[in-house]
Amino acid sequence: FASSGEGLTFGGQSFFVSFFAMANPNAGKRKATAFDTLPPICGGAFVTSVVMYPADVVRAICMSNPGTGAGAALKGFVEAHGLMGFVKQGLVAEVTRASISRAIKFFMQPVVHKAIYGKPETQGSPVSKGLAGAIGTVPEVIAISPLENIKLAAQLDKEGRFKGSADITKHILKTRGVGGLMIGYSGMQVRQCLWTGGFFLTLDFYKQNLKTVVSNQLAQDVLSGFAAGATGTAINCWTDVCRSLVQKKALADTFDPAKPRPSALEPLNPGPFFGEAAQILKTKGIGGLYAGVGPKMVHLGGSGAILAVLMPRFKTMWFDMMGVY
Repeated sequence: FASSGEGLTFGGQSFFVSFFAMANPNAGKRKATAFDTLPPICGGAFVTSVVMYPADVVRAICMSNPGTGAGAALKGFVEAHGLMGFVKQGLVAEVTRASISRAIKFFMQPVVHKAIYGKPETQGSPVSKGLAGAIGTVPEVIAISPLENIKLAAQLDKEGRFKGSADITKHILKTRGVGGLMIGYSGMQVRQCLWTGGFFLTLDFYKQNLKTVVSNQLAQDVLSGFAAGATGTAINCWTDVCRSLVQKKALADTFDPAKPRPSALEPLNPGPFFGEAAQILKTKGIGGLYAGVGPKMVHLGGSGAILAVLMPRFKTMWFDMMGVY
């Protein structure tokens, strides 16, 4: 220590400056806004989408063809398109769709929570977090519906009628107009509400309980994320089966000139979605509504695990780099 006209110094630095810097690690940093979270959220969403794409292909085939097992779906896809099919058949559309979907989901949930309850989601209850997540899916589904239809058309295109996403888009617009890009909207909205609500409702519950049996933080995040994702799947699986079938039939109708063009508001009609659910329940029972639940649990459970690991770590890295807290 040394004495100077400015007070005590330590190594040339004011003692009081050093003391307060240690007492307040956020000194000199700007408080983060919601938009500061966008870059790390987008990064985590993109990585998750790329890693989980093969599982999504198998999931889509199983759910659009009730009774088809994961092995048969994978074999049929590879036979029809080869291994490069995972790159060519809707990869760009799916990675774009899934990245946008997850980015909006994780961006909107805390924003909606703050707007409804007047406090950060970190201070919320499981119910408030789940409800905020469910409500926040409205802009998400509006944004991803066109890409969802393009992706599904590509994945189900066994005859090779389409040359790519642009070709699919052109076909849908030509035969069904702009409204055709929103085919299956009502079913997708129900699907996203249930999964997202279920995920945020249970994530902290699983984390708290896993702490008693698992000491490693990374393992806690992986297991709790997978469990929350799988829980969301258990709640919403039936919606994906019905939604996939409604979209599959609607897209197939675009190739039949005899089929009249439906109203532009038809995608908002929940009738076909719930009608399909009732028909499947009547003919195939509850098992029919949960066709492809295995691949879907792997897909969304795995997605939940990756997101639970990446989102907080990407945010910490980004905030440290940008000098915010």
